[in-house]
Amino acid sequence: MGLSEGMWRLCLILLLAGCAAPTLGFRGAVVSDHVVEGCRFKVYHSGDQAQAVRINRQFAPRIGPLAGRAAIAMQQGTGCRVTEMAGDAAVLVARLSCGAPHPSCKVDAVLKGRRGFRLPVVRDCP
Repeated sequence: MGLSEGMWRLCLILLLAGCAAPTLGFRGAVVSDHVVEGCRFKVYHSGDQAQAVRINRQFAPRIGPLAGRAAIAMQQGTGCRVTEMAGDAAVLVARLSCGAPHPSCKVDAVLKGRRGFRLPVVRDCP
């Protein structure tokens, strides 16, 4: 039994509709769209956390530069400072510090990974 052409189209639409969807913890969160240095992100903000979902295609993105762009997008979307991040080249989740005003273009955070991996993510305003 094969799928009809209409069923294939429906499956494709459903698959693509979930590409920029937030993870379970960010359902119902405040959402905004941001472009940083050519990378497009959907930013979801809930409490002291934010999630950046990269929605453009990019060949072999390096996590270091991409994390910096995602942090800027999250800071633009939330008005808070990103202090810690974790994730991959498609979805990054950050802990926020929303106390004092912070320029959205300045990043001083840590990207945490498996097995104790830590990468400083530092960017300054141009």
